[in-house]
Amino acid sequence: MTLADSRERFARTLAAIRQHQQGHHGWGVLHRTLGELLASRYPALDRLLNAVWTARPHISDAHLITLIGAAVRQVVLNDQNMAGLFGSQVSPATRLGLLRELVGRREEDLTEALCGHSNSFTGARRFLVPQLIIGGFAMANQLSEVRFLDIGTGLGILPRQLNNRIVYDRFSRNLDWSPRAPGYRKIPLASRYGIDAPPLPDLDWVRTCHGPSPYYEERFEELVWSLRETEGMKEKVTLRELDMLDIPELARFIAEKEFNVITCSFVLFQYDMRIQDMVKNCILTNMASPGLFLVMNPSHGLLRQGCRVEGHLSGDPAVLHLADVSDAHFIGTVTRGADLRTVIGEEGDGGD
Repeated sequence: MTLADSRERFARTLAAIRQHQQGHHGWGVLHRTLGELLASRYPALDRLLNAVWTARPHISDAHLITLIGAAVRQVVLNDQNMAGLFGSQVSPATRLGLLRELVGRREEDLTEALCGHSNSFTGARRFLVPQLIIGGFAMANQLSEVRFLDIGTGLGILPRQLNNRIVYDRFSRNLDWSPRAPGYRKIPLASRYGIDAPPLPDLDWVRTCHGPSPYYEERFEELVWSLRETEGMKEKVTLRELDMLDIPELARFIAEKEFNVITCSFVLFQYDMRIQDMVKNCILTNMASPGLFLVMNPSHGLLRQGCRVEGHLSGDPAVLHLADVSDAHFIGTVTRGADLRTVIGEEGDGGD
């Protein structure tokens, strides 16, 4: 694909994301202004995009758009002269001028951020569904121990949250299962690992990935609370810099640690389908059996609200539809998928 083709595809995706029905995410004004700057063929923006596509040829447009938002917000949070980019009282013309100035003046910093980081939103509620599915899977397969790996772990919050009933009870009340929730089971965790591409994100970077809106401020405060609440588990979770795109190293690591449950939340969608299939095949080939690979991806590649939860059993490429979530921040409704009982068994449907 030529750079011109990449640019045209990017413009189409940006226009589609602007139609996203979740109006409280806070990114709308930036997406609109970015579209205007793209249409103006501003040289600094063209250079920025070309640099990213050269360095990261497999990045999805949806991921790149969210990453631009985070990189721009990082600058804005440290430069009050740019605060108007997200201000409601600023005219569209003024906002366009501010974005043009920011991209032109901070082109090098933006290029470094976009080529060297990923969107590390790290939602505090995303462990809710894995908690129930993994617990049911362990019971159905009579696993005495779960050796757990979270791929694209960010701050490593999900491995820390598993089996924490205080955190689960706080957030689960805002998530309704249709027609019913599986039973809550304590997972027999023997080890907890998380990996992410270097550099591992810090809390400041994660903050920039949260939209500039009251809704996202609430999500960020939930994350900070969860980190405090699970502080005692920090030493029991091993975090490691490992890029899942390094397939040989990923394969070696999975086989060496004999992981039998692996999660990948809001990570695979960041790449094209060929890369996604390559990563999935590596995981399913090298994980221990019986094993479960649990994947959560935004519905429709961030063009619409929601999340789809899929499962794969070790050694089997078949995709199991486990659940659909109405809001990717795991507030709202979870609708059970047709294959959920295949993974959790009949007993997993019972509660404690």
